[in-house]
Amino acid sequence: MATLSFNDTIFAQEALKAFTAKLAPLRAFSRNLNSDAGKVGDTIIVPFISAATATTFNATTANYQTAGGAVTHNTLSLNQHNIVNFDISDLQTANSSAARFDDLAAQAGRALGDKVLQNIWKLITTTNFGSATITTLEANYTLASLISMRTTLAGRNVDVDPGVCSFIYNTVVGGTLLGTANVLNAYQIGDSQAARQGTLGRLIGFDTYETNILPTAATSLVAFAAHSDAISVAMRYLMPLAASEYLATEMAVDPSGIVMGYRRSYDVATGIMYGAFECLYGTATGLTLGLVHGTKP
Repeated sequence: MATLSFNDTIFAQEALKAFTAKLAPLRAFSRNLNSDAGKVGDTIIVPFISAATATTFNATTANYQTAGGAVTHNTLSLNQHNIVNFDISDLQTANSSAARFDDLAAQAGRALGDKVLQNIWKLITTTNFGSATITTLEANYTLASLISMRTTLAGRNVDVDPGVCSFIYNTVVGGTLLGTANVLNAYQIGDSQAARQGTLGRLIGFDTYETNILPTAATSLVAFAAHSDAISVAMRYLMPLAASEYLATEMAVDPSGIVMGYRRSYDVATGIMYGAFECLYGTATGLTLGLVHGTKP
């Protein structure tokens, strides 16, 4: 019987690819993500810049050494630690291929990404960001709904220049928008994202991200538009205290700074290999006027 060689680095990288893809909406927020080692309870500084204003030069009160557009910061605690476990027996290893293990890694990466996003979305409440701007059935969300959110943000002096804000929505709202004539007709001017790729791309200057895990039980949240400073996220690698006690430990990091940990051990009594993917991170609200949300009745 052939023995399958288990490559931990490749296994962890397969999980990282799925994890990073699932966390694509993090691009919408202020981030402090890197591969530095951290531990539960560490604090991380995530800076963001308050609104800058222009004025007329005055040598006394508005000169070259006058304060303005101050850099504010969030102090985030790395107090969220999520983990996805798996186990593989000797018999399963003997009867499996490397491709099957890649599938397992990808599934674990997606599950970990879902859990991280769920905890980030929990910040979007009326206590943190006020009442919903729009409340209507998901089937009634159109391009006009997004324009209304943009108008609200602009009215609060939030920067809505192209690429600064993002629109995040659930799959039902996404399906409705994909079927909107204004979105589909963009194909006529060379934009094939909606008609051919099934993605909304950038709408009215907002990058768009679809997610199927927005919380609905308490808030009935179905979509939101946000400035990048509305939510802050920090992420670090949780280094094992006794790495030599494991068969393998890996730090898997994406160029964006998104990082996850991987550990593998073996129980000689049962012939079962145990593994875990993990993420250590923290979140906080930032510019509370910089997020507007839509709900359903």
